[in-house]
Amino acid sequence: MNILAIKTIFAFKKDTMRKLRATVVFISIFLSFALWAQNKDGSIHVPDTLDAPYVRITGVEVIGNKLTKPQIIIRELDFKIGDSLATFQKGKGGNFNERNFYPGDSSELRLRMNYSRENLINAKLFLMVNLSLKWIKDNDYTLLIDVVERHYWWLFPIPKLNAPNFNEWIRDIDWSYLSMGLFFSHNNLFGLNHQTSVVALAGKTWAIAVGYKIPWVGKGKKVGLTMTAGYTNMYYVEYASVENKRQMIYAPNSSQVAKLGAKLTLRPGLYNYGTIKLTGEYIRVSDSVMKLDSNYLAGNKNSNMSLSLYADYYYDSRNSHSYPLKGNMLRVFVNKVGLGLVSKDIDLFYYGVDFHFYQTIGRKWYIAEMFKAENASGENTPYYYQLNMTDGKDFIRGFDLYTLKGDQMYFTRNNIKFELIKPSIRKVKEGQEKNKFKALQYAFYLNAFADAGYVVNKFTDVNPYNNRMLFSWGLGIDFVTYYDLVIRFEYAFTSINTNGFFFGFGMPI
Repeated sequence: MNILAIKTIFAFKKDTMRKLRATVVFISIFLSFALWAQNKDGSIHVPDTLDAPYVRITGVEVIGNKLTKPQIIIRELDFKIGDSLATFQKGKGGNFNERNFYPGDSSELRLRMNYSRENLINAKLFLMVNLSLKWIKDNDYTLLIDVVERHYWWLFPIPKLNAPNFNEWIRDIDWSYLSMGLFFSHNNLFGLNHQTSVVALAGKTWAIAVGYKIPWVGKGKKVGLTMTAGYTNMYYVEYASVENKRQMIYAPNSSQVAKLGAKLTLRPGLYNYGTIKLTGEYIRVSDSVMKLDSNYLAGNKNSNMSLSLYADYYYDSRNSHSYPLKGNMLRVFVNKVGLGLVSKDIDLFYYGVDFHFYQTIGRKWYIAEMFKAENASGENTPYYYQLNMTDGKDFIRGFDLYTLKGDQMYFTRNNIKFELIKPSIRKVKEGQEKNKFKALQYAFYLNAFADAGYVVNKFTDVNPYNNRMLFSWGLGIDFVTYYDLVIRFEYAFTSINTNGFFFGFGMPI
């Protein structure tokens, strides 16, 4: 479907069924070629029966790593070289860590290998990972790791919408509200998983940003470092809300933001992580914004400077970071905005908890749930610094056309999903199975969802959906492909008597 077709479909704001029918056609095109299923993103190969009660892993051989250093791969294993792994069935003897068992899977050997493969996929260096064993002698085996590396460097044009979000822009398409730029990145420099990126935008909004990430430094390889710098000159600013509708100003130089950041990532264990991030920010808004909302920034000023310190700890056992189906993630975090060192413009403290749960409930059936609670201390938080339940990863479905901002937010998203097309790759000619682009990897999931959220805002009475429990429910289809791309097609109904079709990008939970 070309851009002109999309524009035609969405030109009629009230013609919801036309939009829905067009979307079904769009999805059907994907489903038609998706029937050529072949393989998922790798597998483990273990004999069904082994005579010995234990297998000792005496070495590791890596195949297919043209760039990635072997030590980067080996560090992701769920066991160490020299470990003995049980091959007997669960409940028939032995005593090993029960936390590694999925329902219906029983041997420690198989499960440790499965977790190791998932860790390697989550490293985001490989399209496919296959693990198998090679017998050496007696109970000694070598672990064979066969990988297909991703394409690591990218250079491509990127669009930037001068609008609050894609769903709002597509209901009244205006191509002049589009900035264009270039994005360059390399995601495995020196074969050590170092990442660098540069982005530049030109148009009504223009920006430049650079970043460099060293995933693990030091002898223990348990500390990572990320450094970022960026400047953005915004053409549009959401300066207030009335009846939970965004009040926007569209004018050159409406907002100018400069940021510097340094982040330490800690990994004391395979599934335990921590983050410490220091950010310096300078923001300045135009006189027009100040006339519309003098409380947009702190102190009724047209510029604020702040130094912020963010810290979190989280446990993450999800089988996939880009689209998980099993496991859990629990994160607790604090964020002090304004340390009083470079400026006393702002003094705010945020804290919260974020929990995600994923489970298989039957063949091709899954459930996923998440809950997040966040609070901001202080009185009458300036609009720019308020918590936002319609932005980024903080949202409930169906409320994309509204803004929900305040000093506290609590929300949950819940899915029951059915696997329409299992993780697969399209059949290709013999010898092209490992081609990074010929073998298109994909999956489709049908979702039934129910969300709920509550935003606390004690200092305004012009937004009826604040300080009120909100609900939404509906159906959707998730298209999942490699390079961590997830596109969602969702039809949502809400407790405020609205309904409509929405696009989403990124995993729903």
